[in-house]
Amino acid sequence: MAFKIFPKSPRPDTQKLELEPIEHAGGKGGAARPTSGPHTTTPGFQPGETGFNNWSPKAARIEVEEAGALGPSLENAGLMFAHGNASAATAALVHALDTAERAQPLVWMCLFDLYARADERASFEELALRFVVQFERSAPSWDEMAVGSNAANKPAATASVRAKPKSLLRGDLTDPHAPVIAALSEAAKRKETNATPQRFDLDIAELHGVNDVCGMLLAAALAGLRRKGAVIAFRALEGTIRRLAAPLKAGERTRKGQWYLVLELLQWAGQTEAFEDRAVDFAVTFEISPPSPEALTPLQRSVLTTQASDAAEEDTALVDDRIIWLGELKGANDACIATLAPDRVTSNPVVVDMRQVLRIDFVCGGSIANAFTRLMAQAIDVRVLGASPIIQVLLQLTGTPATLFVKTV
Repeated sequence: MAFKIFPKSPRPDTQKLELEPIEHAGGKGGAARPTSGPHTTTPGFQPGETGFNNWSPKAARIEVEEAGALGPSLENAGLMFAHGNASAATAALVHALDTAERAQPLVWMCLFDLYARADERASFEELALRFVVQFERSAPSWDEMAVGSNAANKPAATASVRAKPKSLLRGDLTDPHAPVIAALSEAAKRKETNATPQRFDLDIAELHGVNDVCGMLLAAALAGLRRKGAVIAFRALEGTIRRLAAPLKAGERTRKGQWYLVLELLQWAGQTEAFEDRAVDFAVTFEISPPSPEALTPLQRSVLTTQASDAAEEDTALVDDRIIWLGELKGANDACIATLAPDRVTSNPVVVDMRQVLRIDFVCGGSIANAFTRLMAQAIDVRVLGASPIIQVLLQLTGTPATLFVKTV
């Protein structure tokens, strides 16, 4: 038992403070119980208030919907596509159309993208009809979505093949680890499970020369792709062949890598007689057997015809400092990451052209997002051009802001 040994007497000028009991609607009797007697309240508050703008536990439930946030089906589809499971990604998006996520246009665009990649035109057209009903506007066309996808490699899709060059080789090529060489070499070695040929666009209009290592690597990559039946649309192919062949003289044992590259480009150009003449000069000069002539596939020859017709048309110039990626980007140390090093970028904003990127795995996507963050931390703006919808989703999952994606520069 406790005793108050020294009880304090209340000061005569001090009033006893009493708290007003708070009654909630719905209590017993449905009304607040009246109180009797005088009471004193804290200045600035009214009876029944809690002191924080009438805050209550119920008011603490705040719902925040971030603009541009990805739904669960989009997240799952992006992850599965990043791991190479396009069929599972497609199934996730098909299921999303039966949920509230069907109100998000990005869900539909990703499904269009996956159908085009899988060459499922019937499913694409059916989805287009549902898209028109859902959004009351026109759906994307097959040719529009097929650019850069497997469907663009079909002989009937000549309009899709006529895309602007997207991979740039210029100047004197001396770096064997250049991103374009690395990407082409990887694509040439990769075993394809899809029977549809790969497609690449290569701008060599400003390529003036190569050293021996780069010339051999590039020639080997191009030869590997040619034998696999891949389609490459070159820009300024014939003019580049003439420029690279000019310093090559029979009997002068120099520029061996450039010899190999010229012979390979002659095969891509379908110039059989010129190839045979140069092959004889190569054998005499280096006293070794030259590469053997090999016929192009019908699809590869059809691209030559398209290039000839496009040569007379005015072509939109590429941004000189544009960073161009292509193929599949994998791992934290993919060659594309080095192109985003702050000491290597030469423009502001930095424009990253992803129109020819086929897939990005999750680890590489995180590294790309971190590289973008480092650039923006140094007040360098970033623009991501031409990334397909499903790749945009993957990059957003790994931290790339949606505001970086643009359609034109």
